[in-house]
This record gives sequence, C-alpha cells and structure tokens, in this order.
Amino acid sequence: MYTHYMKFMAQDTPVIIIFDSGLGGTSILKEIISLNLSQQLIYVADNLNLPYGLQTKDFIENRVCEIFSSLNQHYSIEAAVIACNTATAYAANALRDKFNFPIVAMEPGIKPAISLTKNNKIGILATEGTIKSSRFISLVDRFTSDQHKICIIPGVGLVEEIENQSTSNKKLDAILLPIINELLQEEVDTLVLGCTHYPLIKNKLQKLLPDIQIVDTTEAVLKVLAGYIDQINPQCTKQDTKAILLMISKNEETYLSKIKKLTGFSKIEQVKFVK
Repeated sequence: MYTHYMKFMAQDTPVIIIFDSGLGGTSILKEIISLNLSQQLIYVADNLNLPYGLQTKDFIENRVCEIFSSLNQHYSIEAAVIACNTATAYAANALRDKFNFPIVAMEPGIKPAISLTKNNKIGILATEGTIKSSRFISLVDRFTSDQHKICIIPGVGLVEEIENQSTSNKKLDAILLPIINELLQEEVDTLVLGCTHYPLIKNKLQKLLPDIQIVDTTEAVLKVLAGYIDQINPQCTKQDTKAILLMISKNEETYLSKIKKLTGFSKIEQVKFVK
C-alpha cells in the first residue's frame, strides 16, 4: 500500500508542503497543481486528529510543529502552505519562529468581504477552534468597524461530513439548514468561508444562497505562494506537475481515491507518513 519516499526523489529535491488536518486542503492543492511548478508537491493530512476545530491550542501547535520538524529532517522544504485555518490560528507563528522556509498561512477573507458587501452585513462560517482563537478575534477587530454587522457561525459537524464526501446527503442538509436560516434572517449579503473544507461545498452553498456573495481566500494564497517561489528561485521554469506525494497519519483505504477525485489529478502516490 505504502511506498517509501526515497524511491521517488532525492533528499535535496526542492519540496512544497501543503498541510491540512484532512481533505480541506485539496481546495488549495487543486489550484497549486494548475501553477505547474517544478518543485515536488507533498500533501500532508493529519486525518488521525481531525477535526482540528475541536482540538486545543496547545495540542495543535505541538502536533503541527512536530510534523514539520520531522518533514524538515527528510526533505528540502522550499515553502509550506498551511491549508487549514485552525492550524494557522494556533500554529503559524510557532512554525515561522522555528523554520526558515516561507510559511503561507490561511486567513478568513474578512478584508475582501468588507470591500464586497453592500449592506455591511457579513457572515463568517468557521470551525469552533478558529472562532475561539485570538488570531481570529484580532482579525475581525482589525478589519471591521461599528458600521459592520458580523454574523459568526460555527460550522459544527461540517468538516466531518465533508470528509465523508457527503455533498448531497440528508445529514449534511440538516447541518446546513440552521446555518442557511441564520444567514437569511440576519440579511447577510456576503459570506466568508473560514475553513478550507468549506470551499468543497461552495457550489452547494451558492445554490442555497443565490443572492449572497461567497468569499474564500484560495486565490490570495496562490498569489503569495507564487511570489515566494519567484523570490526563492527566479529562474524556476514551469513544467507539467510531477506525481504528488500523499501522507496521511491514519491509513484509510479510500483517502487516496478521494483526493484524486477532489483535485481531478490522477498522478498521486501515497507514501509513509513521516514521524
């Protein structure tokens, strides 16, 4: 089932890590694939401990730093994308203090939402962990004012259902119903997706909320990553994306096929999780 990473690449091969607790980061990975970078892409999912939104700050910070310390011993990391809002909220600063390679982190798109809203009523859908974090609270305070009405909704149970690829079942609909009703009741005209899992149901949300603008930060993350790559290796040439390596902390037989389906990319090889 697993193949050791040394069969695929030399240890000095430039690597870009895309990290998430589960499948949510594939919404970022799919777009990174389209950049046709020459670097080796490695998607790391700590699915043993998802959802991160229910974990403590100390656990997430220690766990993410532990994973990256191990990855850094095995690979020549050129940049890393923390494709998880909760991991960003609790571990991004620690990672930047610990490592020299660029860390591209996820932030809820509150600033673009402010520029898009017409009635100053903005909804933010995020995990409980993200909502409780000081980083998130500071972000809301920084970009909003008294004229803005912010409706913050925890997406309880959403990550688990999205992980199950339940995009059309009754359980997912039951979770979404009170969320949709609250957004409509509050007359929100702009919705921020504050978790990388949520863009995986963006089309479904847009059908349920046809008059609400939906904001995610995938495009902004790509611009930041591309900027770092240009600085690190300005002579880097684009080429067809080589096989992506997948690491998961909990072995699930269907995980590889799920990621292939979500990214539309078939050249993905599962390798041993670095511990």
